[in-house]
Amino acid sequence: MSSETPDWNAPGQGGGSARQSADTQQGSGTQQGSGTQQGSGTQQSAYPGGAQAEPPEWRGQQAPVRPVDEAATKVTGRRVIQYVIDYILAGIVPGLAYWLLDRGSGFLHGLGWLLATVIALGAYYWYWVERPRSHGGQTFGMQLFRLRVISKDGAPASRAQLFVRGILLLVDTLFFGLVGFITIICSRYRQRVGDHVAGTLVVRAHDQVAR
Repeated sequence: MSSETPDWNAPGQGGGSARQSADTQQGSGTQQGSGTQQGSGTQQSAYPGGAQAEPPEWRGQQAPVRPVDEAATKVTGRRVIQYVIDYILAGIVPGLAYWLLDRGSGFLHGLGWLLATVIALGAYYWYWVERPRSHGGQTFGMQLFRLRVISKDGAPASRAQLFVRGILLLVDTLFFGLVGFITIICSRYRQRVGDHVAGTLVVRAHDQVAR
């Protein structure tokens, strides 16, 4: 029996196998680290020029609407004439209704007055709310002078907004329209009282409206 200690460095011995296994693992680790770095470089190059991806909360949603340009609201002169024409046109049907129905005495007079009032309110509602809503924010006077009513965020004015600004014409026309006129010229976006409350603007008709 030989008492010599085996040479673990000799070919075919366990030491060689262990060293080969360690080298293999080291090489594999080096390749894996290089692959990780290479993958990281690929991920960074997916955004040319350092551009960022779209925020997740905006995906599938409409982007925020741009604010309205202040210059588009500088139409005060046209608005004054437009309101005069619109008041004349809006008062035709109510005037005829009161002239035809508000007659007689007693019960018939009261009934005629009530019916004329209902017709007048319906005509005013259609003229200042439904007509602009279905015609791009324009009354007949606005269409003539190339103006339109829009929401302050640039979107089309809603029925509720048109209704509020229509009701507040009662305030804006006080003292022969001076309340509305002074409010307009003192406002950055040329808004009368009704526009401030309803959140609307009057702009040139050719300006783009967000959809």
